[in-house]
Amino acid sequence: MLHRTRNILGVSLIAALIWVFAEAESLRPAEAQPECYFAPQPGSDRTIDIIEAGENGANRVRARVDLVGSTLAIDAAERIFRKPLTFSPGMDGVPKEPGEHTINLLEAIRQHPELRNRGVTIKRVEPSSVKVFIDQLISMSVQVSVSVPTDLTEGVSEVKPAVVTLTLPRSEAALLTPQSTAIARVEPASLASLTPGRRQSLAGVAVQLPAEIADSNHARLDPVRVEVLLTPRSQSRSIRIASVPIHLRVAPGEFGKWDIEIPEQDRFLTDVTITGPGPAIKQIEDRVTPLIATLPLSFEELETGISSKEAVFADLPAGARAEVANRTVRLRITRRQPPQPEQ
Repeated sequence: MLHRTRNILGVSLIAALIWVFAEAESLRPAEAQPECYFAPQPGSDRTIDIIEAGENGANRVRARVDLVGSTLAIDAAERIFRKPLTFSPGMDGVPKEPGEHTINLLEAIRQHPELRNRGVTIKRVEPSSVKVFIDQLISMSVQVSVSVPTDLTEGVSEVKPAVVTLTLPRSEAALLTPQSTAIARVEPASLASLTPGRRQSLAGVAVQLPAEIADSNHARLDPVRVEVLLTPRSQSRSIRIASVPIHLRVAPGEFGKWDIEIPEQDRFLTDVTITGPGPAIKQIEDRVTPLIATLPLSFEELETGISSKEAVFADLPAGARAEVANRTVRLRITRRQPPQPEQ
């Protein structure tokens, strides 16, 4: 009885295996909708563009493919169709010569390296053909011109390197003229960190394609960034202050030795104009930096008893300067008499 049961189980297992194998090898139809992407291979000297762009964007076409094959082959093909099929110039079914071409999409898909010898038969493809334009890439040298905001810079700006390499399709090269240049465009915001009035280097300025091919999808520059030498224009401001107090500055050891008299009308400087960079002027307006005129008197000046001296402005913010019509201060300096001893 046990021997008979084992025979039945063995026969059933073999029959099941035969059925599974037959099912896997039986032919069945299927439908797929792969995305066909047209692009050159990396390092190629060709470009390829769909003349009438597909619905999924430039150089992509969604195709409807009817195919026949075994269950295993269909499963393998469906896995391949889940990602775009790339078609490049020079592949089987895709020309390499420059010019307009009509690609038989049925033949191109049949001969695609990922589908060839997969055991599936491509019966029909919709659309059946795609029109493309193939071009050849060439390289040339072009001058770089500098575009800077003229109201923010002064003098002549320079660029390093002055020549870059431009690689582009031959058909686009025909649009250029001897006057065509790549453009190193300096944005106003990039000048904020530079010191006004001093020639400086601005690194990492992006280089743009010549205006004639500004919308090119294939042209590229080398290098893509350059160095620009320029002089930011001083963005100065001026404010007028009606009155600025004058402080005496004398060495501590001289304080008790001299009587210093200043006429009341000379104790302030009037109609003072402060000119300088915007941030420096703002420090004065916001009273971050107090504005004070000082009258420093040295030992020799005290001994001589000078009758007048010009006041100076100390501790002004960097880049700021003060202008006043009259900064002369009149003085009367006398030595103090030592106290008499009591009788």
